[in-house]
Amino acid sequence: MVNEKYYEKCFFEVLDDIEDYRQFLTLVGGWLVYVYFRFLWNFSDIKPIHTTDIDFGVNESNSNKKSKTIFEKLSSMDYKERHILP
Repeated sequence: MVNEKYYEKCFFEVLDDIEDYRQFLTLVGGWLVYVYFRFLWNFSDIKPIHTTDIDFGVNESNSNKKSKTIFEKLSSMDYKERHILP
């Protein structure tokens, strides 16, 4: 069973951690649907399917203005790629 509140908390923590990069990013994928349902349309009783990973589109023309890549930033904060097996 997915712990909706835990994953939502993690989602917003990641957004806080990449605050300096958000202007270059567009949320796509399953979390986009979740954000629309929960926060724009206020359909809290409907649970859209989403994954735990967060997908972003990148505005490439502006993405080179930072000294670190998003990967470098998150890696320095001890984020790691992991795969959860059933």
